[in-house]
Amino acid sequence: MIPWGELGRHLDEARAASEAGGGRIILATHVNADGDGLGSQAGLWHFLKHRGHDAHMINTDTVPERYGFIDGVESIAVYDQKRHRDMIRGAHLFIVLDNSSPERLGTLLPDVRESTAFRICIDHHVTVDPFWQLNCIDTDAAASGQLVYEAIKALGGAITAPIAIALYAAFVTDTGHFRFPKTTPHVHRIIAELMEAGAINPQRIYRAIYEGHSRALSRIVGHALSDAHYDYGGRFAWARLTRRQLEECGGFEEDTGDLVNMLLAVKGVEAAALFKEMPEGLTKVSLRSLGDVDVNLLASRFGGGGHRNASGVLMTAPLEEGVRSIVEGMKETLGEPSVKPLGTR
Repeated sequence: MIPWGELGRHLDEARAASEAGGGRIILATHVNADGDGLGSQAGLWHFLKHRGHDAHMINTDTVPERYGFIDGVESIAVYDQKRHRDMIRGAHLFIVLDNSSPERLGTLLPDVRESTAFRICIDHHVTVDPFWQLNCIDTDAAASGQLVYEAIKALGGAITAPIAIALYAAFVTDTGHFRFPKTTPHVHRIIAELMEAGAINPQRIYRAIYEGHSRALSRIVGHALSDAHYDYGGRFAWARLTRRQLEECGGFEEDTGDLVNMLLAVKGVEAAALFKEMPEGLTKVSLRSLGDVDVNLLASRFGGGGHRNASGVLMTAPLEEGVRSIVEGMKETLGEPSVKPLGTR
């Protein structure tokens, strides 16, 4: 049972405190925020602002252009120590969306650790960290946006058009445009309600998220797919992008989530990985899988996390060492191949 009543109590206390000159609420998500993180954050922010709360959104990174259609993301501040240190440390509530790992707060974490704020997590990932004083978590939810929807409903709020668009974006991205296993009849009923709230243009939103690719990303895709590898009888596909390739393409900031999905779409592939060589000797790994192949367990071994079928990790290891570790670990993750009819996945 999700403790929405307790969340409501803390929000009421924050509003009461704001009347006395306090009560500030900070909303954040994870580093390299995606549509679910941003949509959940913006959706809750709209609800809180409508209720008269002193709510602010602060992230570590700028909002990717593809999510610019979400009303409210223009109000998300990029963390700056001089501007936000005291704001975070003196907040009444700190609420993180779509992220239960403190380390994934990035540059915000030191100030959150020193803050007097009561810390709340709203998430649908499997990891529950004691760092958060109140956990509103449901691993069966299709997206963290679903939990924000349920919170608003439980607290007697209305789904306005800006909230609807934000939460629709959250669902679209974390369900793979409604094709992943957690896309239930209940999810579609929520989507129907969001669309009835007005202002949602599915074609425009799909175009913004999935089809507005830059030329840099097109060049990156060419580099990666030309060097794709298939291991364990073709069940695991992986590709790597060196720092030099990323620099030549101007693509360090590009979202390559679609690229790893291209690898996963190859016939016979059950899991896929994309490795990106990052500055300072780090390796970013994006993992995707089908069915019961749990890549989250593998990511967790290296300090990452996410979902069963979609996870990631920033490894403190050079590119080739990161590749070797994940490729070796994938053998256990895949397990023995199941017997399937010819031509099926």
